Amino acid sequence: MKRTTTRRDVVKGLAASAILAPAVFAESRARAALPDLPNLPESEALLLRPQDAQFAAFQPAFNARVMVTPELRALCKTQNAVAVVLDWSRTNNLGFALRSGGHCYEGLSESASVVVDTRMINQITVDNAKHTVTVGSGATLGAIYRKTGALGFAIPAGSCPTVGVSGHVLGGGYGFLGRPLGLACDSLQAVSLIDPHGQAVEADAQQHPDLFWACRGGGGGSFGAATSFRFQMHAVPQVATFGISWLLPPARAARIFKTWQAWAPQAPNPINALFRFSRHANGNLDLRCFGQSTGSVSQLKRELKALSSNPDIKVMSFFASVNHFAGPDGWTFQSVTMKGKSDYVMTPLGDDGILALMEGVATRSGITVICDPYGGAIGATAPDASAFAHRAGTLYCIQYASVWSGGNDARHLEDMASLYAAMRPFMTGAAYVNYCEVDLADWPNAYWGSNLPRLKQIKAAFDPDNVFRHALSIPLA
Repeated sequence: MKRTTTRRDVVKGLAASAILAPAVFAESRARAALPDLPNLPESEALLLRPQDAQFAAFQPAFNARVMVTPELRALCKTQNAVAVVLDWSRTNNLGFALRSGGHCYEGLSESASVVVDTRMINQITVDNAKHTVTVGSGATLGAIYRKTGALGFAIPAGSCPTVGVSGHVLGGGYGFLGRPLGLACDSLQAVSLIDPHGQAVEADAQQHPDLFWACRGGGGGSFGAATSFRFQMHAVPQVATFGISWLLPPARAARIFKTWQAWAPQAPNPINALFRFSRHANGNLDLRCFGQSTGSVSQLKRELKALSSNPDIKVMSFFASVNHFAGPDGWTFQSVTMKGKSDYVMTPLGDDGILALMEGVATRSGITVICDPYGGAIGATAPDASAFAHRAGTLYCIQYASVWSGGNDARHLEDMASLYAAMRPFMTGAAYVNYCEVDLADWPNAYWGSNLPRLKQIKAAFDPDNVFRHALSIPLA
C-alpha cells in the first residue's frame, strides 16, 4: 500500500513540516569560566555542563548545521527555576538562549554560553468544563494532541509531534486545522512569562493586553521566557485525510500546480490541501497534493475533482490523522542538516512564475517545496487582531526546504540561494517567522509587515534594555 507523503519525509531528506516552529536564541559570548551556578535543587532544575554524563543526551537540535555546545544547559522544571536562571544570567552579563522544542531552522535556541531549556516544563492539564487546555512551554504538539484527542478535542497547530509548543505558537503556528480553525495563536487565551527582571507575568486579553497581542505571532524570544500557555480546545471528532500523487515533467507539473493554486486557497473552509514537490531521480517532478478536511467526505470528493477523479480518502479520528501524517518514525526527535526559506504569495503566480518554480526545483537536487494554503479562518481574522499579519489576501505560503548528508554544505546552500533569487521577480518579500532565515535582508518587515511599529513599541515598553534578543528578535524602536 502506498504510504502518504508527509512533512516528516522532508525531515528525512525531502521536505520539512509546515509546522516546524522555531524556538529562541540570544547572544552568545566567548567561552570563559562561568560564575558560581544558581542555587537550585535538582527538583527544580538540572544544571548540566559539557563534562556531565547527562549533557550529551540533551544536546541534539533539529538543524545540526547550526548546533552550538553551551557552557551551561539549565533544564528547568519549574517557572521559578526559569526566573532564577534568567536573573543569574542577566546579573552576570551572560548571553543566553531559550529552548523548548529545539526545532528552529537557524539554531536560534542555541548559545555558546547559557541555554535556558524548558522541555521539562511539559505538564498538560485539560479543563473539561471550559474546554481549555493549559500546557507547559516544554510540551510537544504530539503530547498535547494525545491528551486532547482522547476527549475528541484538538487545538489547531502543526503536524510534527516532536515540535515544541512554545516557539510554534509564539510565531503563529500553521497546521492542518488552520483553514477551518485558524492558527495556533488564534486559540491562545493566556500566556505566562518570565520578564526581563525575572518576574512572573500573566498576559491575556485583560492583563497586559499589548503583551498578549505581541505573543500571538510576534515570534519567540523578544519579550520574555514563556513557561505556560492556555488554549481554547475545539471539538474535532473525526477528519478525512486525502492524497493525490503525480510524476511529471516541469511543464505538465506547472499545469497541475496552476489548478491547485486557483482552488486550494478558495476551497471550503473545512478543507486544507497542501501541495508538495521535489526532483525525482529521473529528472521529473514528484508532486503530491495532500491534507485533510473536517467536513463531509462527499464535499471533499466534489472539491477534489479538479485534481483527481479517484483521490485516496480515509476517515479517521484527529489523533489518528496526526500519526498518519507523521509517519512511523514521526514521534522520534530527529537532528538533520538543513536550510529553509519562505515566501508568501498574495496574488496568483502567472505562468512564468510557476514554470520558474517548477524548473528551479527540477534542476536542483535535494530541494523540496511545500505550499500551505491560507484563507478560511486564517484570513477571516483581521491582520491587526494579533501580531501575525499575513491574513486576508494571503493565498499561500511557500516553504523551500533542503535536507542533506555527507557535507557539501556550501553547494546545498548555494542551490537554495539561487532558487530563492530566481523567484524574487514574482514575490512580495513577505515571509513566515517560523521558517526563519538569518540571511533575509529586511526580515522585520518580511515577518511582521504593518504590525512591526506596534511590536517595536511593545518591545521598548516591556524590554527597553533588550535583555531578550537574538538574531531575528523584535528590534527596539
